[in-house]
Amino acid sequence: MRGVSLLQRPMAVGRSGEQKSVGKAIGIALRMVRDDLIEALRYSYMVKFAGSRLVPRPARYVLYRIAGMRLQMNSIAPGLFVGGPARHLTIGPGTSINVECFFDCLAKVTFGSGVMVGMGVTIVTSDHPIGPDGRPSGEPVGREVVIGDRAWLGARSMILPGVTVGEGAIVSAGSVVTRDCREFGIYAGVPARLVGHVNTEAAAATAAATAAAASPA
Repeated sequence: MRGVSLLQRPMAVGRSGEQKSVGKAIGIALRMVRDDLIEALRYSYMVKFAGSRLVPRPARYVLYRIAGMRLQMNSIAPGLFVGGPARHLTIGPGTSINVECFFDCLAKVTFGSGVMVGMGVTIVTSDHPIGPDGRPSGEPVGREVVIGDRAWLGARSMILPGVTVGEGAIVSAGSVVTRDCREFGIYAGVPARLVGHVNTEAAAATAAATAAAASPA
């Protein structure tokens, strides 16, 4: 093109193929590089450093709190991946997180007290709502996930955006939870369905015994 500088020449960029000048495309690329470097640093700190098997749990607790997680006294095993702002993750007292869990924290993820989280559990808060044209939106939208006190998430289970798992509920291994779970319900399957109920009297007795053992003499 005569009379048009190199930086003003159009080029196709992005998913839609929208025409942008070379200068604007370079600006977009530089912002992408910046964002990727920031994410790489965050990943290195949260996963490779704080989540390393070489870091003892008390030190991991301190490192996570420095990063912005809202933690009380709990046990977090190695290999936890936290996507999104660390400040969106709240973990109550006495909650234990097993190895290699994946928490997508675009929106808030809140664990109550005494929650048991099995190995490889995935919690997803990011969603792509369907637009008027019937297609999913390109930008993700966060929907909060809440796990109630003394709930148990079995190994490799998955909790999807917007779900609340009620107090004392049990999610069986490998289940995919798409809707709220009622208190002291037992859920299994893909998608997870109510298949039973926890013996609440026994659960209350166990909770009382645990609280008594933890209290000072």
